[in-house]
Amino acid sequence: MSYQVIARKYRPQLFDDVAGQRLITDTLKNAVIKQRVAHGYIFSGARGVGKTTTARILAKSLNCANGPTVTPCGKCPSCVEITQGNSVDVFEIDAASNRGIDEIRQLRETVRYLPARDPYRIFIIDEAHMLTTEAFNALLKTLEEPPPRSLFILCTTEPHKLPTTIQSRCQHFSFRLLDYSEIYSRLEWVVKQEQIAADEGALSAIAEAAEGSLRDALSLLDQAIASSADRLQEGHVRQLLGVVPVQVLTELMEAIGAGNVGRVLETVERVASEGYELNHFCGELTRYIRNLAVARSCGAESPLLQLPSSERAVIARLCERLSEEDIARFFQVIVRTENEMRYALNPRFQLELGLIKMAHAARLASLESLLAELRGARATPAVKPEPGPPGGLSRPAPAAGRKPEYAPRSAPPANVPAQQPERPRNPEKTPERQSMPEPRSASAAPPPPPRPVSEAHSDPRLSRIKSLAFGQSKLLSSCLEPVSGWRFENGEVKFIFPKSDSWAVSFLSAREQQERLQALCAEVLGQPVRICVTLDSEVTPGPKPRRSVRERAENDEGVEALVKKFRCTLVDVIDLSRE
Repeated sequence: MSYQVIARKYRPQLFDDVAGQRLITDTLKNAVIKQRVAHGYIFSGARGVGKTTTARILAKSLNCANGPTVTPCGKCPSCVEITQGNSVDVFEIDAASNRGIDEIRQLRETVRYLPARDPYRIFIIDEAHMLTTEAFNALLKTLEEPPPRSLFILCTTEPHKLPTTIQSRCQHFSFRLLDYSEIYSRLEWVVKQEQIAADEGALSAIAEAAEGSLRDALSLLDQAIASSADRLQEGHVRQLLGVVPVQVLTELMEAIGAGNVGRVLETVERVASEGYELNHFCGELTRYIRNLAVARSCGAESPLLQLPSSERAVIARLCERLSEEDIARFFQVIVRTENEMRYALNPRFQLELGLIKMAHAARLASLESLLAELRGARATPAVKPEPGPPGGLSRPAPAAGRKPEYAPRSAPPANVPAQQPERPRNPEKTPERQSMPEPRSASAAPPPPPRPVSEAHSDPRLSRIKSLAFGQSKLLSSCLEPVSGWRFENGEVKFIFPKSDSWAVSFLSAREQQERLQALCAEVLGQPVRICVTLDSEVTPGPKPRRSVRERAENDEGVEALVKKFRCTLVDVIDLSRE
């Protein structure tokens, strides 16, 4: 007797034996029990997930000698013939080779006759998306009004290629890919049935290489058993499948975490010299980094990890050296590298460049930490006053990026005459020199200026509001960054923005953002407040202080030219208009 491969030998014969498709099998079982079986079904999904197997089980459930039943006996002539594929009333048609209109016409002629022996005449059309447009059109009327005791099951891996007129006449079941644990448990059961010893890592490598297809996993297991002596060893299986050993991936990630570019490039050379495909290696590294991210976020014992127990300890140890931000950067770089390698003329250079970026990415500071440091520096400014020039004039140090402003003094020093506002010139008269008005007496006090707007970088309360906003929403925090000033009086907090940042005013004027900002300000200020967001032009400016004599001299083009020409320093300024 010829050898029967494992995928056929252990093919499910009952609904309960189908792995990973519980929702679909339960629905079909209920349809059989309640006798609500439709006349047309579409089974779609990837290869090796149980489409044709489920179609055969449904056929046996309907045509079994003890049926209709959800547990066909498997011993009656009908069940045996369906299993062997030579039943007189169950037709399996390969649409890839019988895709024309002539084959569909022949099928229509066959449908007209009642079943020869069994209760139902069932047509299983595999790879149904390969049928031509004319063949689909010829099948429409039959699917819409089929003869009694007939059933159509269309199996396809590309359901989007089926015409909508076909899909609307059938019930559609989408078969999903199996996850790692389901495939691993099935492989473990098969090796026990075959009485073959296998390492946990060997079965894990096969389950990962199957990528959700149980039939692929069983075929790989059959190949591994044929190439092994007495026991399935992990190293031998990985070499057979072309899968990079886990130790190589672990050493590579340790070198990347340590920023050792030399070891990283040596690892790539080792992988290439041993004959591994670099695109496949990059995919393995992507899966490894994904496992690192899951272990860092959910723990090494999480069921989301597609790893055997022996590798979980290694992943947990490696996660302690890497932060979530580092792993996220690695993930972004390797995914981009894997995509670029598909179109690169030399994939190795592209892989090496991506790994070098990952090695240097661990040294980069996150954007959030830089913003936090910048916010802390603004909250506690350390500005040293500049030494005043001779003559008793003192000048405050200007803030970074701001034009210096000089506040008016109530009484000038003794050696400098008091400044007076310039009289506007008469446009009709152009005298050579105009006399200045009499200076005010020292007893006449200037009018009190309006309450100034607090600078955005000098008030710790505003810094606290920004810090709380950063913890709640980075978008809200970024909108508060360009604040040029703020004012808190009479229970109202007014945020003032430059005209160039009107977008922030528009965003913060929304009701939701107003409520969030109101809650933050109330927490910091300790009382309920109202929020007002406005631009600089909407704030009533106070009277601008008159520029001092020294400032006017420093900004004079002639003085600047002299200072630059003779490399001298401006020491003292005398206002001749007052003499």
